[in-house]
Amino acid sequence: MLVLALTALAASKINAHLLNLARQAAHDEAHDDADAIATALQRELTQVDVITRAIRHAIEQSPDVTQEGFGALVAPLIARTPAILVVGRSRGYVVEQIYPVVGNEKAIGLDYRLVPQQLLGVDKALQFGEASLQGPVDLVQGGQAFIQRMPYYASNDSDMSRIATGIVSIVIDRDRLLTEISQSHGFMLYDIAIRSLGDDQHPINMLYGSQETFANRPVLRHVIADGSTWQIGLVPTAGWPTGSGMKNLVWALSFLAIGFLGAMILALWTMYRSKRAAESQLRSAINSIEDGFALYDSRDRLVFANEKYLSYYELSRDAIVPGNTFEDILREGLRNGQYTDAIGREEEWLEERLAKHANPTAPMEQKLGDGRWLKVAETRSPDGNTVGFRVDITELKQAREKAEAANQAKNNFLNIISHELRTPLTSVIGYARFLENVDVLPGYKALDSKLRDDASGPERLKALKVLRDEVTGMSGRITTSSDHLLALINDVLDRAKLEAETVELEIETLNIKEVVGTVTSSLGIKAAEKGIALTSDIASLPISADPKRLRQALINVVGNAIKFTQTGEVHISSDHDETHLRIHVRDTGCGIPADQLDQIFHQFVQVDTSVTRRNSDAGLGLAITRELIELHGGSVAVESEIGHGSTFSITLPIKSKALEIAA
Repeated sequence: MLVLALTALAASKINAHLLNLARQAAHDEAHDDADAIATALQRELTQVDVITRAIRHAIEQSPDVTQEGFGALVAPLIARTPAILVVGRSRGYVVEQIYPVVGNEKAIGLDYRLVPQQLLGVDKALQFGEASLQGPVDLVQGGQAFIQRMPYYASNDSDMSRIATGIVSIVIDRDRLLTEISQSHGFMLYDIAIRSLGDDQHPINMLYGSQETFANRPVLRHVIADGSTWQIGLVPTAGWPTGSGMKNLVWALSFLAIGFLGAMILALWTMYRSKRAAESQLRSAINSIEDGFALYDSRDRLVFANEKYLSYYELSRDAIVPGNTFEDILREGLRNGQYTDAIGREEEWLEERLAKHANPTAPMEQKLGDGRWLKVAETRSPDGNTVGFRVDITELKQAREKAEAANQAKNNFLNIISHELRTPLTSVIGYARFLENVDVLPGYKALDSKLRDDASGPERLKALKVLRDEVTGMSGRITTSSDHLLALINDVLDRAKLEAETVELEIETLNIKEVVGTVTSSLGIKAAEKGIALTSDIASLPISADPKRLRQALINVVGNAIKFTQTGEVHISSDHDETHLRIHVRDTGCGIPADQLDQIFHQFVQVDTSVTRRNSDAGLGLAITRELIELHGGSVAVESEIGHGSTFSITLPIKSKALEIAA
């Protein structure tokens, strides 16, 4: 008995649970369907409003249009809206023109003052210039409908303080409009009712359906209809679920596998809730992302746009509503001056923008009228939809402009300061050269001559020689320091040119043996002063390169080798194949630690050794060398071992790419 009682209790609970699931599912489905119905009805009413305004505008432009012209105007506008029964135009209170005429002959000549049911709306339109959506009303030709009324004036310059010239009226078949919406969306299983609400949100009168629908716990939605609010009530025709439909089956199965069934129901419920939660999270996520997001369907009509997207396009926000095409939204922005690049060339800009939208490729940048910059990225989905993202890059653009300005200012400063430093430094070096060779100065020659003629000359000549040696030594140090400083200034200036990408190679055909010969000649004295050998074994080979920049790169590498070699030699050799030349500079210096080999070609980086500290510089020479060689299409590599020296290898193409292009 206890088992039966527990089984019965479990079966009852399962039935109750299934009933709750059915009711929840029915309510969820009804909510989704109510959203779709409200959206579809809002779209239809908006379309009727747009048609009415178009007809009014045309009549104000041509107030003397004939019945035939009126029909030609109206026919294409209402061709795709079957719910529109008839369009009429009155002059004052009397209907003068109608379309279609067939079947509506009774309406021609109708005096609204004789139709009390419609007179109030007509008076509002004529006397106060108010557009309205009236209904339901009984028609002269039979049936009930909604009537969209809009006043028109004799010219476009409407003066709302005077009585309107007449009224444009569009008659919408109420039942057909709502039936088509229901059928097109598959909502025939619902009882639908519509009523209008007052400013206090209390019901005023029924527009469609039965009042009982609103008494049966309906799903409610609201639609704005030309200044008034309509409330839609939706209830399943069969009523809300009162049973799960599985009662007998549950009772049967509960005795056999109540535990299993309970587990299955729990799993289904979890899956259902997870799905609903995932959908909710997805919509919430799209609305909360920091970038603008919009989705257009295969016919280029807006499906969804998040709040961030709307905030970027404030000037066209009113047009960014589901159902509007991308072109309509763009035109609204053009009318309001939203796109800076389009001013003065609106149609041409529109054509270009639509072409990019139809065939999206790489992201583009878009400047708005408020000064903001957006990065626009669009892509097509496999089913033909267009997904668009908008990212605010205003701060990035401003930072980039500031960085470019700062870089230009830095380059200008380096150019000016290098010139200002090199000019006096050249003079210092020149005078130091004179002091190094004091024997050639006229004053020194005269003093030396007088001292030689003097009886006590030998002693004084000896003192003069001591003074001469001191002056020569000091001037030598001045010259060395000045040369070092001038080299640093030249390196900084070259670095600035390379960063600004203003270094242009002057490629010509040259013999690598001759270039290396000039390098060894200019650095031979420096090597001899340190007591090390500077030798070369270079094969004669014509290559294409910039002789000045190649010589500069070789001097940097060979000079570095001499600087860091205390004893032994620096040897320059070469080898080549059909396409590339390789120059090797090997020294017997202190070597470079393995963990620092990747860093020595970086600017302002020096190897931390005692030799480096004695021969400090800015650490730019090798960085400049690498960039100059890479400009030629080559590369620089190094092999080294602590205490056993280093070998730098420069690889260059024998035939420059620049010459190949020129040929």
